[in-house]
Amino acid sequence: MALADADFAPFPTTVLIADDDTSVRRLLRIAFELDGYRTITAADGDEAVAAARLHQPGIVIVDAAMPGCNGTAVTRCIRSELGWDPTVIMLTGRTDVADRLAAFECGVDDYLVKPVKVADLIERVRLHHQTDSARASARLLGSVEIYDDLRRRLEAREPVAVVIAEIQGLRAFTRPYGFARGEGLVGVLADLLLELARLEPEGLAGRLGAEDFIVLVDPARAEQFTTDLRSAFDARRPSFYDPVDALRGWIDVTDRTGRTRRHRPVRLAVGVAASPGGWGVAPEGVVPQVLHHLDLLERAAELARYARTASGGPVAFDRRA
Repeated sequence: MALADADFAPFPTTVLIADDDTSVRRLLRIAFELDGYRTITAADGDEAVAAARLHQPGIVIVDAAMPGCNGTAVTRCIRSELGWDPTVIMLTGRTDVADRLAAFECGVDDYLVKPVKVADLIERVRLHHQTDSARASARLLGSVEIYDDLRRRLEAREPVAVVIAEIQGLRAFTRPYGFARGEGLVGVLADLLLELARLEPEGLAGRLGAEDFIVLVDPARAEQFTTDLRSAFDARRPSFYDPVDALRGWIDVTDRTGRTRRHRPVRLAVGVAASPGGWGVAPEGVVPQVLHHLDLLERAAELARYARTASGGPVAFDRRA
């Protein structure tokens, strides 16, 4: 069944599906072709690299663990050797935050944990590929550029705070409003992050996935930055909705089984972690150790995930020295 909304026509482009599971390849091929895409498939990493060279797909769906080159090696090859910049989405059975961050470091645009719902995967592709919001967020740095800058700052023992912001409720929002308006919402957040990051000394903003963003700021400014971000996002939130939904403060969403549930408006979950000594609490005379950039990113990602919970609150800080 095609997933197209009336206000969002599928765009013809080529999708490379690389997975060593025959049934997964077949399922994804049928789903994407029904939705208007041209597809090619590969059964292992070596085939995926060869197919990428030959067909130059706009989108690559790659399994993390395949015979030959694994998903990480395929992504690195595409990014460094093949000379163009497709959207790469990695599928994996691993749930560790560290694995997710390592995937982003190698150049993956998004990361989904198996078992993956086909509709969710196509939704992610749509959120990423050739839309107004994707073009707007293209001004954001990619994950590799952000990681390189963070690594440089940590090695130079420069104080830095990592802010990870996630959009909660975007999937529910796109059910009644469609993908185009969801992409517009993402674009608004991208523009806000860019605007606020430009006001920060050494501020940098980037994108980690369809719904996740990252900003590097001075730890002394991190709390004010997150306050300004939340205030600006909250002020714009009513404009995302039809007037009646904005006034009552919720939307009713019917899923594919026919069940209707009430959802709160979209909101941000933010996690903030700083480099050792970044909060200014290191003991006098003690030189802070150099923290690996993935460890700091993992802290911030875990805090953002905690902020999504009822007890976490909208912003969670790691105050460790």
